[in-house]
Amino acid sequence: MLIRHFMSEEVATLTPDTTCREAYRRFREAGVRRAPVLMGDRLVGIVSERDLLRILPGTLGQISTLAGEEGLQIPVETVMAREVVTVHPSDHLEAAVQLMLKHKIGGIPVVEAGRLRGIITESDIFKAVWGMLSSARGSRIIFEAPQELKEGEIDYVGLSIAHGCKVRALLRYPREPGAMYFMRVEGRDVDAFVQALWQHAAKVIAVERGKGDA
Repeated sequence: MLIRHFMSEEVATLTPDTTCREAYRRFREAGVRRAPVLMGDRLVGIVSERDLLRILPGTLGQISTLAGEEGLQIPVETVMAREVVTVHPSDHLEAAVQLMLKHKIGGIPVVEAGRLRGIITESDIFKAVWGMLSSARGSRIIFEAPQELKEGEIDYVGLSIAHGCKVRALLRYPREPGAMYFMRVEGRDVDAFVQALWQHAAKVIAVERGKGDA
């Protein structure tokens, strides 16, 4: 899954001299919580609603007050983050998730050949995951891998294929005592694949049959 398939291409952008008042207004109109800052075609920063709230405490909720009026005239270049984490459209979605968790951010500009191509946000990733979970194709299988197994020690995709099932989605959630897996598979003999999971010491928690799957 590549970022280009899930990113938002319509991006609300700002310039360095945009005032915080104008940035706040655009956030509300576009229904966004962050915006890249461009100087021409060059990405020079990013501003989030959190940045505005942090740098101007108490003003955004009191825009009509004198303090709010003065504070919101500050240009966004004063409050923007200048070291911007970016991703490429051909990066895997997992790369964006890892960067968001590492840097504790909710959105990352997508840049290709020095130009802004879009933005990938936590909402985009949630929609991608929900699309995989809620797809009507195939049977859903939730199981827990043995605690003693190392990641990748058992090829669950290969195991599925060996039992005549095509893998439509595979999600892994690391936890104790063993990693949890969600798989959506499609085929005539899902039962054989489920039995193979048990034989490999996986604890099958739930199986929800899809149409046409045995």
